[in-house]
Amino acid sequence: MNKLLAFRILVCVIGIILSIYAYYVEVAKTNDLSYEALCDFNDVVSCSAVFSSRYGKGFGLLEYLVGENHFLNQPNSLFGIGFFSIQTLGISPMNKTFNYFLYILTGGGVVTSIYLACILIFVLKDFCVLCVSTYVLTIILHYLNYKLLHHNVNSHKKIN
Repeated sequence: MNKLLAFRILVCVIGIILSIYAYYVEVAKTNDLSYEALCDFNDVVSCSAVFSSRYGKGFGLLEYLVGENHFLNQPNSLFGIGFFSIQTLGISPMNKTFNYFLYILTGGGVVTSIYLACILIFVLKDFCVLCVSTYVLTIILHYLNYKLLHHNVNSHKKIN
């Protein structure tokens, strides 16, 4: 159980670091169009091209729902920082409701990752190393949340 929690925190910290770097790349590219990120290898493998596309902000959807200049229409990387930060709060055997919230949140993250992966492949025809890395981390985190939630539910059954 402690190893799962430690691995879970590690996944969250890596997710936060990658999301912060993604935000840095997007801001740097916005301020300097000639900027090339470490993850820009060529025209087909370029994270800055993805981040500066319309899908790099508000998942390419929020501008239609709330408007392009609405405060919710932020870079996806900021949502990633928030997502992984909330997840660092972990799974507590004392708070079943919050555990389910974290599990449902990562479930939504998996669905969002699938959506964004489809955008990468079929619309942008690009490969973003940072993006795919955060998708993998989200899937791993969802699995870990499931394992920890399942463990906590079974632990409560044994106590009662």
